[in-house]
Amino acid sequence: MKIILYIYMYIIGVVLGSFFTLAIHRIPKKEDITHTRSYCPKCNHRLNFLDLIPVLSYIFLGGKCRYCHEKIRPRYLIIELLSGMIFLLFTISLNIDIFNIEINKIVALVFGIIFISTIFMILGIFKEYKKVQKGVLVFGIISLILYITYLYIFKVINIYRYIIYIIMMLTLLIINLNVNNEKVKRTSFIAFSLIGAMNIIIILI
Repeated sequence: MKIILYIYMYIIGVVLGSFFTLAIHRIPKKEDITHTRSYCPKCNHRLNFLDLIPVLSYIFLGGKCRYCHEKIRPRYLIIELLSGMIFLLFTISLNIDIFNIEINKIVALVFGIIFISTIFMILGIFKEYKKVQKGVLVFGIISLILYITYLYIFKVINIYRYIIYIIMMLTLLIINLNVNNEKVKRTSFIAFSLIGAMNIIIILI
């Protein structure tokens, strides 16, 4: 039964990875990410169901758009595969027993998915547009504060590592709000990438 759970979570991770690629492209442009149908960024043709199957569509279409035949950036495939793998490892690390479900592990699973999703989108947008998408970052910080509050109330684990993470995120946000120097922005991207990777590692431990 655990194998089924792991397969299910891997598929969820891959599907969310597909959503991340859409969000990374649209959020900075202030485009709708939930109701507007997906389209090719090259020819703007609306995509149908067969064009949107995570991983498989990219492979079967040869990494090209079905309509304009322009090459699709490999980052779409990479993000989907990486997202699936991280979600799988995260689920394995929680060691959830589906016959004896613990509320603490379910809460950790939900907030962990939110954390990982936030990090993917922030890093993706940062890599693409060289800026922190403040709305996404604020959402992630608020979610993290809610999780810390839960940990504090129920005394589940030590919360200090999460507090340190929030302080680093807030520091980075302040830097990006007040500094326009390109070199500083590149440096902050590297720092943000390291912080994001560290946070995922912390979640998986």
